[in-house]
Amino acid sequence: MSGVEPVQKNIEALLKAQQESAHRLLIVISGSREWCQRVIPRQRNSLSRWSWVGDSDIGLQSPSGIRPVSAKQAHQLLGQESDCVLLDCWSGFNPNGFGQVVGTLVAGGTFILITPLPELWEGFSDPEYQHIAVEPYVEKDVGRRFIRHLQKTIVADDQLIQFCENVPPPKNPCSASVTIVRASDAAPEGFPYKTADQASVVNNCLKMVDQRRAVRVVTADRGRGKSAALGIVAAKLMNGDAVEIILTAPSRSSVQSVFTMIKMLLPFEKLLCDRDSWTLGKSRMCFILPDLLIQQRPAADLLLVDEAAAIPAPVLLNMLDYQRVIFASTLHGYEGTGQGFAVRFMPLLDKRVPERVLLRMEQPVRWAEDDPLERFTYQALLLDAEPVQFPTTHQDQGVNLESLSFKRLYSDELVANTSLLKQLFGLLILAHYRTTPGDLRILLDSPNIQIWAGFIVMNGEEQLIATALLATEGPIAPELADAILKGTRRPKGQLIPQTLLAHSQIPEAAGCCGLRVMRIAVHPQLQHRGIGTALFKAIEQGYSDIDWLGTSFGATSPLCDFWQKLGLRLQRLGYNRDKVSGTHAAVMLKGFTPAGCELQQKGMLKAQQQLLNDPAIESVVADELADVFIF
Repeated sequence: MSGVEPVQKNIEALLKAQQESAHRLLIVISGSREWCQRVIPRQRNSLSRWSWVGDSDIGLQSPSGIRPVSAKQAHQLLGQESDCVLLDCWSGFNPNGFGQVVGTLVAGGTFILITPLPELWEGFSDPEYQHIAVEPYVEKDVGRRFIRHLQKTIVADDQLIQFCENVPPPKNPCSASVTIVRASDAAPEGFPYKTADQASVVNNCLKMVDQRRAVRVVTADRGRGKSAALGIVAAKLMNGDAVEIILTAPSRSSVQSVFTMIKMLLPFEKLLCDRDSWTLGKSRMCFILPDLLIQQRPAADLLLVDEAAAIPAPVLLNMLDYQRVIFASTLHGYEGTGQGFAVRFMPLLDKRVPERVLLRMEQPVRWAEDDPLERFTYQALLLDAEPVQFPTTHQDQGVNLESLSFKRLYSDELVANTSLLKQLFGLLILAHYRTTPGDLRILLDSPNIQIWAGFIVMNGEEQLIATALLATEGPIAPELADAILKGTRRPKGQLIPQTLLAHSQIPEAAGCCGLRVMRIAVHPQLQHRGIGTALFKAIEQGYSDIDWLGTSFGATSPLCDFWQKLGLRLQRLGYNRDKVSGTHAAVMLKGFTPAGCELQQKGMLKAQQQLLNDPAIESVVADELADVFIF
């Protein structure tokens, strides 16, 4: 228990000194569980703006006066502001929870990461492992690579301060590490604006109501006041002439800042509120999820789309049926992937609405620019990961598609090669609107994940231009398979075998083993050249011990066509539409061995019966998927 008092005094001094800064500070406390518990700072003043992320049942005890929030519940803190955040890694390190709660910390605040000793952390039985392990794997099978990556990020950061048990604390950490930076970007317009950027965006967007057709695209990194800007726009319009506004986003929790501004700026005594609508006189704003918006298409003078990066491009295009739309997108964040938004959606938008206006918010609202904690977060979670960039005229710049080659990659080499890891994760970010920091940990640590990649030679160097993530599935033990058939067990993982067992009632699914394609991605500058097809065929040839290759995805005509050309056939179509994409989940499969081919045939017959005879699926038959599938 040595060195507790000096560390406590140092941390208290740092917290006090940091309050004068417009930047945020990261402190890492590393030691035994008992030592960490003793050195946790206990602020003598009000703790109302302190947050504790952890689970006292499995980790450390939060200081008295701070309500603990588990990492899984960290989204509850969105829209709030914190002066100090303490994250208990003895409860596990959840990348999504970390990414969410970091954004609540304001300028002058301190983020405290509490971890096991550096030399023991990688071997520590992180409670998150039980969420990563899927049937038939258990906790001990989960990799420790993400923690290795996180430790590398900590070691490389010269602006954080680390206190370790049995290591003397620095004599004067305040003078060495806390740089006082004053914020200088306050909006000249004053309240309610936090920055000149925010005021400019709001004023530009307010002009839209006078235009017959208007589309704005607002992009920003986290913490720039983008959602609050939408709230200010809505409040100012509602306070004027009668207006009908619709707000949509992937989840209600992601637009808390919009709700906060509405309540702050409109007269409370006249504002009528229920869970999803706010009415002032003849003006109203309603919140509705994207899938319901596309289905119901309620009338509106203005549509606000927040966290557009986390909504599929086809759904966003449907929203252009409204005459006035503001798309707001986080560029780098846990909500979705702005890079993918730019690549997939913006070119389509430019064709539909060439007069669209692009607005960029650069100035942070809650902290000053060049914030050390923001930089650490980007490095730890690879929020700014991007694939290799080719010149626009890449055909003339040494890109040789004839040099295309494919191979399996291993997580250990990705952790050792941060540049390759960022390129690969950047491709995944571009490929799927729901890629989150949590996917990085699954990529590195999950024992059932296999990674394939495609490379070309450019200017004499090998460059990664395609990737696929595969999940091993099956066989399933007879006793468990019987329970799944009966509907009494639904273990984690094993998506395709479980679907065929539980929903299609095909017992043979339990005895087969296969690979499910979770993600497949090709560099956007090299798409539509057969690279994805070639990658899939390379994977086919790379295994001789599997019965099938399959996939599950939100069914659209182009995607179904892609997979069917590769020989996969429909096994099951989900009943419920995804709340964001509005699509139904399709399970498709291609058999290789006699057992796999028999499974494919039985699944096809069940799927055909489902589409023809199941009354719950009639709505799907009536839409664009009716003639898509091959049987």
